[in-house]
Amino acid sequence: MAKPAPANTLDVYRVAEIELMRLLAPLRQGTLEELDGLFQAAGCIVESLMENDHLIADVLSGRSGKQLITNSINVSILATKIGMGLAYEREELEQLALAGLLHDAGMFSIPEAILMKSEPLSASERELIEQHPDVGAEVLSSLGTTYSWLADVASQEHERWNGQGYPNQISGSAIHPHAQIIGIADIFEALVSPRPYRHRFLPHEAVRELLVAEKAAFSRDIMKTVIDQLSMYPLGTQVRLNSGEVGVVKELRSRHPMRPIVQMDSKNDGGPEESKIVDLSTTKMLHIVEVVKPVEAA
Repeated sequence: MAKPAPANTLDVYRVAEIELMRLLAPLRQGTLEELDGLFQAAGCIVESLMENDHLIADVLSGRSGKQLITNSINVSILATKIGMGLAYEREELEQLALAGLLHDAGMFSIPEAILMKSEPLSASERELIEQHPDVGAEVLSSLGTTYSWLADVASQEHERWNGQGYPNQISGSAIHPHAQIIGIADIFEALVSPRPYRHRFLPHEAVRELLVAEKAAFSRDIMKTVIDQLSMYPLGTQVRLNSGEVGVVKELRSRHPMRPIVQMDSKNDGGPEESKIVDLSTTKMLHIVEVVKPVEAA
């Protein structure tokens, strides 16, 4: 894959949106012939994440848009970031980004009224949705043996380390490594994104939910990497410290997800406001006690 030209966050997201929209009709019909444009989008995602975490902040802000499209892009971004934490090489990251973009290929054939339903699904509707990994694998298999790994990932992204996933209840290292990463990225993305039936979780709430509800569903290495790589407090989040001061998250620390760099605004003896930068990763005296105001959705 040729190295993509550097692009800003909005450009990267837009390239991926355009390519997925272009493939919408073929995906609904169950046929794909080429992935050149989507390969380019995957390369742009990797390139952007190698430069900075702005795409991650965009995902964690609860970006709005067509649910299937935004989910596919967001999962691609999150999975790539996790892959970076697992020391994936460039080629592996591009494969992971591509797999993220196509992980729900089988969902595109499901009527949107079912996907957007706010009431509980009927038994037949749930059965239809649970068939989407196999449907997606079949669609991606039409690309030929070169992409057999991509079909495996689509088939297995809902399988779980403890064997409690679907459709085939495979477990442990029998699950494709990319599928394991995309599986946890998909859950995290669903938690931090608004849905018709609930409000979105804030990033720190989503991390906590993963640790409580999904601890046995993924390997220890992947769970630890998610915590390390996906900051609980995205750029622009307004937080309160144990000192009572309120500030805004200005920079992330991947090795210290709960201790970002915060810009504090305070008045000095009734004078003009002064800014103070606090790196929470370098002090044990201060820590975040609550989110005052989350990042607004894009």
